[in-house]
Amino acid sequence: MPLLLARIDDRLIHGQVVHGWGGALRPTLIAIVSDALRAHPDRADLYLFAVPDGARGRVVSVAEALTPGFAEELAAERTILLFPGIEDALRLAEGGFDLSDVNVGGLHHAPGKREVLPYVFLDALDREHLRALVHRGATVYAQDLPSNARHSVEPWIRGDS
Repeated sequence: MPLLLARIDDRLIHGQVVHGWGGALRPTLIAIVSDALRAHPDRADLYLFAVPDGARGRVVSVAEALTPGFAEELAAERTILLFPGIEDALRLAEGGFDLSDVNVGGLHHAPGKREVLPYVFLDALDREHLRALVHRGATVYAQDLPSNARHSVEPWIRGDS
């Protein structure tokens, strides 16, 4: 089955993912790709508690996500991939994973980051990582919910916004 959604969202599994995207896409697997979270199983378990009925969740490292076994698992499931930040998604793409569409769903305020949308704040490194994803052929857009408009990241990576 095709990958339903690859989403960068620092909140990971929460209401917009479970009810908004999950209700529309009906995933059977929600996989978080994060080396940092994979290294802390107790923290990972806290996120997995929010996986909706009818789906299962797991946390994998970038290296695990690049294995043939994970590819087979994705092929058998209706999957939403979640990334806590742009860097994890970029590292997965650099490893050869086909991320043709990447949704930026939530990167919140932190020191040094500037608002480009009410739910997306970026700094220079974030912009560089987005440029690299686009350069690798990904269509990258911001969209908080499936019922809301998509926003191109092109102006942000050029520095227009």
